[in-house]
Amino acid sequence: MTTHLLDTNAWLRRVSRPDQIHPRARTVFDAPEYAPLALSAISVWEIALKFHKGKLDLALPLDTWLQLALRPGVIEVIPVDAAIARRSTELPGDFHNDPADRFIVATALAHGLTVVTSDERILAYSHIHSLDIR
Repeated sequence: MTTHLLDTNAWLRRVSRPDQIHPRARTVFDAPEYAPLALSAISVWEIALKFHKGKLDLALPLDTWLQLALRPGVIEVIPVDAAIARRSTELPGDFHNDPADRFIVATALAHGLTVVTSDERILAYSHIHSLDIR
């Protein structure tokens, strides 16, 4: 059963820079009881956008990287549906305006998932559970 949602940076680190992940977070990445890990479809959009804008260098062509990074049984992509889109505009409390982060947090809330992240703003957001990978 999926219990953890990777934010975009955690997903990128898991695939391309696993040495930058704190050992306590590696447990979530490696333990079979946590598989598959959830990923918001917005993270695929964010990686592709950064790649095409030249802000992200991948060791492989984008489509090849995505094929490896989205292996079935390892990653479960959660679509951005109408309910998540609406919920991203109504997050409780005070949360910043980065659209991708808002979709990720709304996805976590909608599905009762813990966000795996190094983003201090997400880690400080008291309305979700989060796991720091730093």
